[in-house]
Amino acid sequence: MTEAPSIPTETPAESASSLEDQMSRVDSALRQTLEAAIAYNKPESMKLDETVTVELLLNPSLSPEVLTEQVDEPGQVQGAKIQVTPRMKALLIVNDDEAFILKPIHDNAEQIISADETTRWAWLVTAKKGGRQSLTMVVYRLVEYDGKGYWREVESYKTDVNIQVTFFQRVQSWDWGWFAGILITAIAVPAFWRWIDRRKKQKKK
Repeated sequence: MTEAPSIPTETPAESASSLEDQMSRVDSALRQTLEAAIAYNKPESMKLDETVTVELLLNPSLSPEVLTEQVDEPGQVQGAKIQVTPRMKALLIVNDDEAFILKPIHDNAEQIISADETTRWAWLVTAKKGGRQSLTMVVYRLVEYDGKGYWREVESYKTDVNIQVTFFQRVQSWDWGWFAGILITAIAVPAFWRWIDRRKKQKKK
């Protein structure tokens, strides 16, 4: 009678060693990055129904101070240094779906990074709700491990973009001719009836 082949089993010590080796390889993959500068604008206030552009620039060969000078869009411009890989992804997230309409201008959130040229992401942001609103900008780097790609959030780059949305634009867009017509009617009609009432009293006298 043929004996069934034995199934090799790992001892707890071997299993722990295997996990440590895997984590060591993950750590090695995470360390395969370069340092790059980023710069972006943070609009501090918007009018209702106004549209502004939020842009994010990335360049490994420039300092954050130099890169901030390339941001042309309105608002407070901020710069920083982050760790990057050859493929990066940036997202701008609306925290309240009713607050903004968001439209990316770039073709793809994932972009290949050049060592010398500036990589740009940009979004059209339209304010649709008044008050203090916010967006969240998140940057990811692609980490290659075991022949597969994994998106990992850049630890130093997840930031809120807080915007005060005012109602001035909506008030400005009202049809003031129509409003004036209603106001004049509201004043004229009571005055007309008061005049009629006085005429009736004078006839009685």
